[in-house]
Amino acid sequence: MLSYVFQYKFSLFLVMAIALLSLIPGDNVPGSFLFSIPHFDKIIHFSMYAALGFVALAEDRHEHPRLGFHMILLFSIFALSALIEILQATVIAARSAEWFDLMANFLGLIGGYIAHRVIGGWKIFRFLRS
Repeated sequence: MLSYVFQYKFSLFLVMAIALLSLIPGDNVPGSFLFSIPHFDKIIHFSMYAALGFVALAEDRHEHPRLGFHMILLFSIFALSALIEILQATVIAARSAEWFDLMANFLGLIGGYIAHRVIGGWKIFRFLRS
């Protein structure tokens, strides 16, 4: 079990960062002119989960892609994103859950998977397997 923690250390860091950013109360989120861009929050959701999906897949140490394992990994991340949305709707003050946020998370994971298949083998990303 501990070996998985060390193998997926970057993914776990991203999970903690995403959870923290998603679960802080809305009153504590600093304002920015970027939030005036329509659907900017969906772009953020897509980007965070694309990065998480890519990193989690890149940290898999097997040389040949394992489609079944990758799908389970991505589904687990998606389930975590659904749990975060549920917590936003029920527990966190001044935050709300949206179906479109969940859809952006899903599409981000698909984007991360595609990016991993296209550029995941590049030498620049080998540090993720260390």
